[in-house]
Amino acid sequence: MIRKVEEVMQRDVVTVTPETSVRELIRLLVSSQISGVPVVTDGGEIVGVVSNTDVVRLGARDGEVPRGTLRWEPRVVPPEEVEDDDAASYFGLGEDWRYPNQDQGDTLDEGLFEGFTVGDIMTSAAFTVEPGDSVGDVAKFLLTGRIHRALVVEDGQLKGIVTTFDLLRAWVES
Repeated sequence: MIRKVEEVMQRDVVTVTPETSVRELIRLLVSSQISGVPVVTDGGEIVGVVSNTDVVRLGARDGEVPRGTLRWEPRVVPPEEVEDDDAASYFGLGEDWRYPNQDQGDTLDEGLFEGFTVGDIMTSAAFTVEPGDSVGDVAKFLLTGRIHRALVVEDGQLKGIVTTFDLLRAWVES
């Protein structure tokens, strides 16, 4: 049986407008535990998407990368040092590590994103699929486009969103 997008998509879509502040966007992404949202006008017209990558790009705009100081070295934790099945302890992130939450979103550097809106950082292209498309076709579409989400549109109206995580969940459930 070929599964369709309408079977795996998220129907309750969180959206923002181009006028939404970047600070409010960050709070929304963190509190909703999502990585991106469609950008729509007040009239519901889809004008783009914005993701956590767009926010990080803005946050890094004034940053400098000192030569030779950044490197990734995997830390192998011996099984006897793993306290439980928690990924944080397995990857050696320490006891104080935690997933972001709403409180952390409120402690943003006050000036870092001041004056910027979603319209300033969003991607104007919106990748769309239809509810009747197959999950396999959408997987190929996302891979080919190197994107993590597609908007589900029918007759010009936003009906949902499908993400790479939705595809993983669909395959686990089948």
